[in-house]
Amino acid sequence: FRSVACCERRYDTWTRSRTRGAMDYKGQKLAEMLYCYIIVIFGVIAWIYGYFKQSFKYTFQGWLVGLIISMVLCIPDWPIYNRNPVDWLKEIPSASTKSTKPPKAPPSEEEKAVTEKKKSKKGKRS
Repeated sequence: FRSVACCERRYDTWTRSRTRGAMDYKGQKLAEMLYCYIIVIFGVIAWIYGYFKQSFKYTFQGWLVGLIISMVLCIPDWPIYNRNPVDWLKEIPSASTKSTKPPKAPPSEEEKAVTEKKKSKKGKRS
């Protein structure tokens, strides 16, 4: 059972590290640029090689290799893409803890006069 607990700890640490930092905005830009450059470079080289060999098969295979390499480099959330983390704002309290009614504005002079008249009428009746 000791090895199971060790594996569970390792898995827990791995999952926490994977969910803690997601790819930041500059990392997304870097990943997209790498993806585009790798595909274009491999595509051009493969097209030239396929042209001289007079076979589209080599062109397609070269482009496919570039596609696979770019996917391995750009799709996973590698640490190189997490160098500029975003500082998020603190959590806003939920609506259940706050009153859903907007705060009342202070009464105007006219409203004060009306409430005073109502109070004076109630006082005379008793």
